[in-house]
Amino acid sequence: LGMPPPVPPRPVGTLLYKHSNPHLVIECFLDYNCPYSGKMFNMLYNEVMPAFKTDPRVDMLFQNVPQPWHPQSCYQHEAGLAVKLVDESKFYAASSKIFAAQDKFADQSCIDMSRNQCYDSLADIVTDGTGVDRQSVMDQLKLDKGDTSIGHNVTLMIKFSAKYHRVRGVH
Repeated sequence: LGMPPPVPPRPVGTLLYKHSNPHLVIECFLDYNCPYSGKMFNMLYNEVMPAFKTDPRVDMLFQNVPQPWHPQSCYQHEAGLAVKLVDESKFYAASSKIFAAQDKFADQSCIDMSRNQCYDSLADIVTDGTGVDRQSVMDQLKLDKGDTSIGHNVTLMIKFSAKYHRVRGVH
């Protein structure tokens, strides 16, 4: 039998302000491809959470929830998590950009796009105005053509995210 995947090196998810010991953490299970998730993210990120930026009692935790019935949703989450690997402080700004570009990744909009074309488009989106280096994002999403199923630098993060939200009954 093979070894199970390792335990995540830190809790799954991305805190907005990283307050050291908040009394309340608003844990949001969000899918970049879902319009309702987009509305929730925009309301919290742009309207609610700015009031708590200097209040150490409240923080927001973004949980990535790619939905399998939209294959491109996984690519969107991989791009967001690639930004997290490159510069975690830019994750929320990049997430805002991905949500704003939802229409570009609707099923009908990207039906003829390859995986690499999706990554290329997403790299443009997450680096536009965020200060994240495009090539660094693409490096995180690069697949090794020699190994058929190892994935890339973000693959394990996606697995941990999926396991975390499935155990909690999130869909």
